[in-house]
Amino acid sequence: MKLYFSKASPYARKIRVLLQEKQAGDRVAVEMIDPWTDPAALHQAVPSGKVPALVTDEGWSLGESWAIADYLDEVLPGPRLLPPAGPERWQALRLAAIAQGMLDAAFTKVMEGRRAEGERCPGWIARQQAALDRSLALLVTEPMPARFDMGALSLACALDYLLFRLPDLAWKDRVPAWADWFAGVDQRPSMRITDPRL
Repeated sequence: MKLYFSKASPYARKIRVLLQEKQAGDRVAVEMIDPWTDPAALHQAVPSGKVPALVTDEGWSLGESWAIADYLDEVLPGPRLLPPAGPERWQALRLAAIAQGMLDAAFTKVMEGRRAEGERCPGWIARQQAALDRSLALLVTEPMPARFDMGALSLACALDYLLFRLPDLAWKDRVPAWADWFAGVDQRPSMRITDPRL
């Protein structure tokens, strides 16, 4: 299998962390690629031209981090990161969905902020900020995950992306319990190896 990724992509990072957690990095070849240059290999894999993109051993491709994560969690050896059924599965999916919403809002805000000043839409940026504010407020009421499953993994990547790209958000001051949790999980080898700053 081959995974196309961008080092700074928080979506691709989720898959890279998953590969490390399953100790299956040797089963998937990884190729760093710049999606903004419209590389032909990436477009051949997924018409969206987005990373991550996975080409399977059978030769078919899969895009979108949540779909790739589900596939790799199923086919690769190692511990399952998404519980197969029951309340643990729903809680992991709920946390993963909160993290996905945070990532989408943060990524959109960052991209909009990179546009030329006269082309930016302040209302659109404010909408993304409001989504981030609501998500952080929701985290205050969320129970801490009991293990580093797909929900916890997704949230760790989302929270680190906020530190990386939106440090002024100062999320650690707003959800200190999660800041303590993050300080622990951020030391996992899977998080260290995939840190976009390195």
